[in-house]
Amino acid sequence: MKLATLTCCAAVLLVSTVASGQDCKGLGALQAEGGVASTSPLQQIIKAITGDNKARADCGSLTSVLDSLVNTRKTGGRKLEEDRPFNPSEAQANLAEAQGDPAVHQRLEQVRKEVPDSNQRLVYEAAILDEEGYYSARDLRIRQLQQQLK
Repeated sequence: MKLATLTCCAAVLLVSTVASGQDCKGLGALQAEGGVASTSPLQQIIKAITGDNKARADCGSLTSVLDSLVNTRKTGGRKLEEDRPFNPSEAQANLAEAQGDPAVHQRLEQVRKEVPDSNQRLVYEAAILDEEGYYSARDLRIRQLQQQLK
């Protein structure tokens, strides 16, 4: 009985930390930024995710992923983590590790089934990987999206 209670509590916490695009204030701020042309593919992605009423990923993770696409400049000031060069083999290994996690794998598969647009799907996948702590895999998805948007 305790296991069922714990599982139920974990599910409630997961649902409460995931927000739909409409509820995410960070996405609204990115959409309002003047740095992205309203007709650009990136702005179209932001609009689509903001208009999505289904909770697919954490608001903070979505905002972080989209912010890294919108603002490609280096951050000034004090850094909390060192800049490391992108390592594709490390990112692939991190992605394989993420896909080996049943909960993450299930979320990624659900996004693959429900989101037909490949660019939006990459944003959601990157946000899920960010949320779950698979940062190299997240960076791989962000790079793939940047290549598609060129």
